[in-house]
Amino acid sequence: MTLAGLLLLHGDDPRLDLVYFWAAVLIAVTPVLIFGTIGGLVLRKIWKDQRGTRNAEQTGRPDVPRSHFRVPR
Repeated sequence: MTLAGLLLLHGDDPRLDLVYFWAAVLIAVTPVLIFGTIGGLVLRKIWKDQRGTRNAEQTGRPDVPRSHFRVPR
């Protein structure tokens, strides 16, 4: 079939065009959201690790969690 024949068979349905549009938007946005989230989590982890090593270099000891309770020495 030629292109003109296929276009004549297709018809003009605005509802179906809207469905195709939203399907295309969903297909385009899904990988962006997934890979963007993964990239953001990786960058946050990298920044957190760098900040921890920077704090350890300044104090001379590893970054340990602090407690609000007094510990007898």
